[in-house]
Amino acid sequence: MWYNVSYRVAEKGVKPVSMAEFSGNYTHNIDPKGRATIPAAYREALGDGFTIGLNNEFNAIALYPTEKWQQMSEQLDRIPDSDARGMAYVRLIKAFSFTGQSLDSQGRVLLPAVLRQKAGMEKAIRFAGMGRWLEIWDENRFAASCEQSEMDINALLEYVNDRYFSPRND
Repeated sequence: MWYNVSYRVAEKGVKPVSMAEFSGNYTHNIDPKGRATIPAAYREALGDGFTIGLNNEFNAIALYPTEKWQQMSEQLDRIPDSDARGMAYVRLIKAFSFTGQSLDSQGRVLLPAVLRQKAGMEKAIRFAGMGRWLEIWDENRFAASCEQSEMDINALLEYVNDRYFSPRND
């Protein structure tokens, strides 16, 4: 994990503003009570209060630091109540998200049973840094996902380069 620190000029001088970035991956096990010990490398970046939910693909649990969750929530709040299809998506994300979470004194967090079930988790898990948030995968699902992505690496690179890094021809 590394920290991207930018500086903002404040009334009394320059004040650092830190935006943590999660990277790397670690293996762990879920304890019998459904708790996972967050790797020490991620704890400070996660912060005191965070949201636990599912990632956008519903195949892993996601831990969102407060700032990232606020950004996501603001985007979801722009979907009008009259858009039934959009609200179905909002419902899935918000109904399976638990705000105000914190680590216990041993650096553990309870992974709600409903989220473990939806993410197909048993005991062996993999923490994966995703930039501005952290994902927790079932170890076997993570390995299968990585294997598939590695087999498709050329197509993935082409997609990302075309979608995000090529000049647009309008």
